[in-house]
Amino acid sequence: MHKKPWFGFTEDKVFGEVMSNKEFCKHILQGILPELAIEDIYFPHKQEEINDPEHYNQKDVRLDILVEDYSHNLYNIEVQTTDTDDIARRMRYYAAKADQRYTLKKGSTYRNLKNVYIIFLCSFNLVEKRPIKSKYLTINSDDQTDVLQDGLTKIIINSNGIPSGNETKTLLNLVKLMKNLPVSGDTYFDIAQNRIKEINSDEKWRDMIMDYETKLLEREQDAEERGLKRGIEKGINQGIQQGIQQGIQQGIQQGIEQGTKEGKKKEKVIGIKKLILALKDFGGNDQQILQRLEKDYGDSFTKEELEKFLKES
Repeated sequence: MHKKPWFGFTEDKVFGEVMSNKEFCKHILQGILPELAIEDIYFPHKQEEINDPEHYNQKDVRLDILVEDYSHNLYNIEVQTTDTDDIARRMRYYAAKADQRYTLKKGSTYRNLKNVYIIFLCSFNLVEKRPIKSKYLTINSDDQTDVLQDGLTKIIINSNGIPSGNETKTLLNLVKLMKNLPVSGDTYFDIAQNRIKEINSDEKWRDMIMDYETKLLEREQDAEERGLKRGIEKGINQGIQQGIQQGIQQGIQQGIEQGTKEGKKKEKVIGIKKLILALKDFGGNDQQILQRLEKDYGDSFTKEELEKFLKES
């Protein structure tokens, strides 16, 4: 028997459901930005997708939570559980996409450009010590007191950060919630925690989350395979040119073909083992997992090989 995983506040689907509660979302924003007087907010949008059909080669984004207050400030709140080492550039791109879609209507002047707050809630462990809240503005590198009034603010909340003593009670409670620690004495957090418990006790919700997580894993595997394919194609092109120049085209071609075959098989095995671990975490038994493996990978591996991978994992 596998212990059922607990889907906490920082799980994508749970985060979207809890933060789409208008009053709780406003409470969190005010706790993160006490310097603002947030009168009220419009209903938050979760998993808001921004794409540009006319530029299909541009990367689309899916914003976890997008919300606007009555003063027309725009907030994008993202939860980040893995250190991808690209948060700063990711924040820049998200801000650009928000500007592209939401901050300035056609016919308006740049004076009407809305203020944008990009807020990342990070729950992973950072090597260097950081405060709980880090706020970034556009400043003059020669005179850091000179702030460029471009209306863009980026904020990183690190749940493993060091308290400075200036955090609001709401922000400290948010850090607890990100760590799946109990929060007491705050009605808004009581509502959030009760909703999280309801989601975890609802089998339909759990199945939906597990299916979503599995699809994310499969999407990651597909991306790895596409990356491998592009790398192989690039290697083939380089190998052909070098082979022509050096007069050893045949040897390069044979090496590439052999490397391609071995590389693809290795990547598939890695993908299979990741999928096995994910399905085990979701409570799947060996028979259910094996049936899934035979369905997805039966064309490439024998049943005995799949059973071996299952045993090794």
